[in-house]
This record gives sequence, C-alpha cells and structure tokens, in this order.
Amino acid sequence: MTKMNVWSSGAGIITAIFMLAATAGAVLQFIFLYLPLFRFTGGAGLVIMFFIFSIAAMALGALALILSIFGIPKVLWAIFAFLIIGFSLVLPIWMAIDAGIFPYVIGAATQVPYLLFVPTNPLIDFIAFWGATGGGLLAFIIGFFVPSD
Repeated sequence: MTKMNVWSSGAGIITAIFMLAATAGAVLQFIFLYLPLFRFTGGAGLVIMFFIFSIAAMALGALALILSIFGIPKVLWAIFAFLIIGFSLVLPIWMAIDAGIFPYVIGAATQVPYLLFVPTNPLIDFIAFWGATGGGLLAFIIGFFVPSD
C-alpha cells in the first residue's frame, strides 16, 4: 500500500498542520466541555459515551500524526480525519436534537438548559469545536492531494 509523503511535500505539511489543529481542538474540547460535564453529572450513561468519543478523537489525531512520521496510507489518514469530525460532532448534534439549538453556530452553548449549571468556558469550547471539526475537515480534504510514494 502506498504511503503519503506528509513531511516532504507542501500539501502534506498543510494537512499535518490541520490535523494538529483538529487534535488540539479535540483536546481543548475534552478539557473545557467533556471533563466538566463528566464531573458535574457523575458519569451518567450518555455522558460516559461522549467522554469516550472525545478520548477517541484525541487518540486518533495523535496516532495519525505519529504514524505520518513513518508513513501513513491515504485511506487511514482519511478515516482518522473523518472520525475526528464525527466524534467532535456527537454531543453538539445531540444538543441540537434535545434542546433544539445547535450551540456552535450562534455561540449559545450557555443557553442549552442542561449546560447552564456546568462550569464550562463557552468561548474556549466554541474555538475548540471549530478547531476540531474544521481542522479535521481540511485535513480530510487536503489529504487527498498529498503525493504518495
């Protein structure tokens, strides 16, 4: 299977930077949303699922960056980037279905009823969400233009 030239091409370096942004966004989202939500609810059923998805997003981003040093197949890079997007979107989509508002479009994370009493930082969470989803999307798209061996 051919491997991407991530660190020896311009498109590869750009896609690695976006994967780094996606991973950093997933880490910040974990710290400023999922961790306080987990502590506040005491680990309710759905919250544990969201917590695990957030950890998976961080791990997949870090694994993609580590594997890119040794050479990573394009398909695996695309799968990792797509899963980071998916794992970052699970809680906001659930919020949109449950509360009727998508919190990251208008910055209304503090208006969601069950997050009113959770000690989160809405601004950093807003930036983290868009970093994780936007970085993952751009790493996914630009990853197709990275030359292979």
